[in-house]
Amino acid sequence: MSYNLGTEDDPILVNVQYNGGTLDAVIRCDDYATFQAAALYAELTYEVMETVVDPETLEETQVGTGVILTAKGVHIDHIGAMQITAGTYDDEGAELTAPTFDTRHHVNFRLTAPAVNAVDDYGVVKWHKWAMAWTFSGTADTNANANEEAVKLIAVSIINADTIRSPSRVFL
Repeated sequence: MSYNLGTEDDPILVNVQYNGGTLDAVIRCDDYATFQAAALYAELTYEVMETVVDPETLEETQVGTGVILTAKGVHIDHIGAMQITAGTYDDEGAELTAPTFDTRHHVNFRLTAPAVNAVDDYGVVKWHKWAMAWTFSGTADTNANANEEAVKLIAVSIINADTIRSPSRVFL
């Protein structure tokens, strides 16, 4: 079910589920590296920084360590490739037809406090910003599976969870 970030008279439907302070989203990325980059951008993850002191000027700077951690209140379930059609097998277990897979990187994620309430420097809820970016700037994902409805922006599709015919894993 899409969530309305707008009003009843002027709805802004985004492909997330939000209820009682918990946001759930289902996304698909071209690959794992694309997810990593998008997660950093959306602040689902962050790079650990360390302070480095210049020995001559004693000036301190922050330098990335390359260590990526998940932000507080963010729960990520990496699914990876999804089986689209099951294989068929004879009575002895010999494969008759191979299963088919969507090899793109699929992810479920959940935001709870404090992540779901995080705001930018202007007081705008951060997840509202990225959800609306997909709604207003994304395009329909023409490479969706089965009857999925998804909007794609920068190699990341945010999928309307209600249109997934057979979800493989869901948050309870």
